[in-house]
Amino acid sequence: MKWLSPQCPVTEDQRSWIEKSSSWLVDLFDISPRDVVVILPTPEFFPEEYAAEEEDVEVLMTRLCDYMGVSRNRLELEFFSDRSRELRNHLPTFESSAHGAAGLFTKAGAAGPIKIRISTDHLHDPMSLVATIAHELGHVLLLADGKISRDREDHEHLTDLLTVWFGLGIFTANSVFKFRQWSGSFKQGWETRRLGYLNQQMFGYALAWFAFVRGESDPAWSKHLEGDSKYYFKSSMRFLSKQRTSSP
Repeated sequence: MKWLSPQCPVTEDQRSWIEKSSSWLVDLFDISPRDVVVILPTPEFFPEEYAAEEEDVEVLMTRLCDYMGVSRNRLELEFFSDRSRELRNHLPTFESSAHGAAGLFTKAGAAGPIKIRISTDHLHDPMSLVATIAHELGHVLLLADGKISRDREDHEHLTDLLTVWFGLGIFTANSVFKFRQWSGSFKQGWETRRLGYLNQQMFGYALAWFAFVRGESDPAWSKHLEGDSKYYFKSSMRFLSKQRTSSP
């Protein structure tokens, strides 16, 4: 019966876009999928101590530039404040649901500087911070380097997908949705945050397709996925495995 078969967590249109866009990115950047190093949230890949200071972000930016093949000398790093953090610190009860910008990418003309601005609200969340920087470096590779135009309707979604094929998909997938609540003396509240443009289902399938193309049936790196992203990855892997065995 069909309902007993593994189901794909994304629509047929989303599945087609992920697979075709992945192939396009692999060709565009001459990526050898099996040679991609999957970056993990471990000391092996991030050995420096992180104390959520702006100078720590500078070090993190340099490391991520190295991982994604972007020259750090091309970039200017700036910070901007997030109003929600200020409110949360001063109000006794705070509720928030936001999908604001965690990072911003700007380039002033062909010869102008490339500026990457990071919200200070994410300095205390290293997973989201890495995801944000990776996304903005994706803009450098795609937009600043003239690979695509801002007029392309799916350019932000492509930038998210690019992080998967450059080995940083664990961070971007884990950072799509965040929920936090707290309570204490005279203060309580909750907040949710959404980052990125691909949803958790699409990231789950994109990472499964990444593993499928690499010939991985149960990749060790997947243990670092969290929450719904892990669930959608596993369901996508079951679906792709079924597709493989049922193919002529």
